[in-house]
Amino acid sequence: MATLTDTQQAFLQGKNFAVVATVGEDGSPQSTVVWVDTDGESVRFNTKRGRAKVAHLEHDPRVSVTVIDSENPYRFLEVQGVASLDDEGANEHINDLALKYTGSGFSDFEGRVIVRVRPDRVLAHNLD
Repeated sequence: MATLTDTQQAFLQGKNFAVVATVGEDGSPQSTVVWVDTDGESVRFNTKRGRAKVAHLEHDPRVSVTVIDSENPYRFLEVQGVASLDDEGANEHINDLALKYTGSGFSDFEGRVIVRVRPDRVLAHNLD
């Protein structure tokens, strides 16, 4: 397992968007833009049960998360790893992410789930 540096953790806590890539049951890739943060060890994002990401991750938990600096797209972080899904605390997590990214609370809490990505490989580009 790879570890996130202090600089990488700070970058993940910033208001930077991420692209999550998963693999469908037929082997086709699927990517989605998401809000992201970290718990210090894992990269976290939030989604809703019933979406393709959840089905893909339940079938194959391998995932790639690329976080792009909102001010400089040539500065980014890629984390490859294995995802786990957790319903506990998911409503609070999506509300915290909404406050971070929009300044307003979240309102659709049905079926929310936290996706935690344990880093197996971390690639930093122009992050000191």
